[in-house]
Amino acid sequence: MHIIEWSNDFALGIDEIDEQHKALVGMINALDASTHAEYSADKMRRLLAELNDYVREHFGFEERLMAGGGCSPEFVTRHCGEHAYFRSVLRDLTADFENGRTSITVTLIEYLVHWLLHHIAVVDRAMAQQLNAAEPELAARVAAALMQEMTDDLTDSERRLLSELRRANEKLEEEVHERTRALSEKTRKLEADLRVMQAEVARLTAQLAARG
Repeated sequence: MHIIEWSNDFALGIDEIDEQHKALVGMINALDASTHAEYSADKMRRLLAELNDYVREHFGFEERLMAGGGCSPEFVTRHCGEHAYFRSVLRDLTADFENGRTSITVTLIEYLVHWLLHHIAVVDRAMAQQLNAAEPELAARVAAALMQEMTDDLTDSERRLLSELRRANEKLEEEVHERTRALSEKTRKLEADLRVMQAEVARLTAQLAARG
């Protein structure tokens, strides 16, 4: 089971941002998988590099969307401040790996999950509400235009790289799913073996009591 399961409760109604949030959820699930398996330090660095790059693009997308109008200046300042803070956390974590760190702790994963879900459910939802209040459907139209603009600016090689990254992310998600399935099967077998052992202990205890 993934540490985060995407739910429609997280959806903001802005398709481009919802898809980006799903991708971020997938990347954090991939990092979480590393705490349950033997991942090399090089693979961890690649996962972090992908997350850093994607977070930078995603936050930039949201900030350009807010710059189009509809959000209060105070809210935009707060929102951008949260983005800057999270980018600094990822930069520090990446630097740790460059300086010899080889794994990510469960506590750190839980922090990343908590921050992302709070940011989506509270801050990003407030952004969507302000944009929609300013002009219904404005956010969706502006987001679609920004996404098209970003795609138009890509070179052929960048488009191929983006496609490869998406395929790699899908493959990684499949790997995480398979590892989780295998772990669940092992857990069920261990639980069954434990029940058999407990029944045997109870039988032997009853026999000893009868003899006494």
